[in-house]
Amino acid sequence: MQPEQSPPSKKPAPATGKPWLRGALLVGGATAAAVLGLTGMNMLSSRVEANAPQSLGFGHPAASSTAAKAEPSILTAQISTQTPEGQLISAFQMLARGEEAQAFATVQDLVAKQPDFSLAQLTYSDLLLARTTPEAAALAQLDATPEQVSRASALRTEAQLRLAALVERPPQDAVPKELVGLSSSLRHAIVVDTAKARLYLFENSAEYGLRLVKDSYISLGKAGISKQAEGDQRTPLGIYQVGIRRDEAVARYGAAALPLNYPNEYDRLLGRSGSSIWLHGERAGSYARGPQSTDGCIVLSNDDMQYLADTVKARETPVLILEHVDWVAKQGAKPDISPAFEAAFASWQAARKSQDAATLRSLYEPDLQRGSDSEAKRLEHKLAQMQNQALPLQSLERLSVLPGHDLEPIMIVTYREQSGSDAAPLLKRQYWREQAGKWRIFFDGVVS
Repeated sequence: MQPEQSPPSKKPAPATGKPWLRGALLVGGATAAAVLGLTGMNMLSSRVEANAPQSLGFGHPAASSTAAKAEPSILTAQISTQTPEGQLISAFQMLARGEEAQAFATVQDLVAKQPDFSLAQLTYSDLLLARTTPEAAALAQLDATPEQVSRASALRTEAQLRLAALVERPPQDAVPKELVGLSSSLRHAIVVDTAKARLYLFENSAEYGLRLVKDSYISLGKAGISKQAEGDQRTPLGIYQVGIRRDEAVARYGAAALPLNYPNEYDRLLGRSGSSIWLHGERAGSYARGPQSTDGCIVLSNDDMQYLADTVKARETPVLILEHVDWVAKQGAKPDISPAFEAAFASWQAARKSQDAATLRSLYEPDLQRGSDSEAKRLEHKLAQMQNQALPLQSLERLSVLPGHDLEPIMIVTYREQSGSDAAPLLKRQYWREQAGKWRIFFDGVVS
């Protein structure tokens, strides 16, 4: 059903034929403020002019028109009005500036082009109600069923989270504390703030260091976060890496899909289970997503997921899924890595280079049964080779060291190693934990 070309004068008409959109879907009044919540509208109104030329997180960084080379700002991207989400955010801005006619026209066009965008339909319905008489709006409100009110409440939460990204921007020249000191050889990093339902994509280079290039609204597990078991519909918390892109799953998972290595080795150590936790796009007909609407995966819009999948490198790009992000200033920040761990890792590195089997043995937990190099029998075999100086090291490059804060302190090290028996460098990963004041390795293996 096509949107109406002009608003009704007496009785509100539903925006579409969907039954849950009948009536006043936002209890408490059909106004622009009701669409977004009074607090959110006030926040946006007070900052919209200041934020207008800056990044709102829904587009690609704009190219600089100056010849002089300067560090790109994390706030240089413009809203992409080519995407449905960008168009809706643009309409929210118009409402904040009091441009209700332009906002109405923008949303009306959006629902015609993207009829499965439930939040846009809700906004359109509310804007229609805003143009009716108070009596008609009151009657429509009474006509709403409990199910419709519940659905509207979920959509309002979604709207407020999307809006918050406009006015609660990350501090200028700041990064999550876990990423401080990330090697420039690691090109990208992904951080998920589950409290804000937001995914941040960082680009890393020797020239500019780590900088935020894009952020996106996401949906998480229906039961929340902190996954423990298969089928619990929770999104895991922790440090993971993206796997090989799964283009064959596009029909089921939208524009693109990137699996995560959940459960990782620390999850396994704690007995956590589950599978198929992915970053992926939206299924057809499911554009609008509540912040908790998945079986545990992290879901982005198809536009954002396509960009992400085209950008990041499989097996190396870390994904930090956090309860909330602690931002620290880039300048002067020190890595969140304990000196005791750095001393232990330096000892491992020196022992590996010199093939010092005795020192290496002391840095691994005993009786390990997991992983290619840390499995007890395989480890003893390799140490015996090193004792005979039969595994000379050609190169060792540390790519990333990321701190994990779970039930105990852990560190996850990704590195490339080439020994005399390898035809090419191998991508490997170590998991360290601190027990009784001593850091030791409980997993060390090739990344599959």
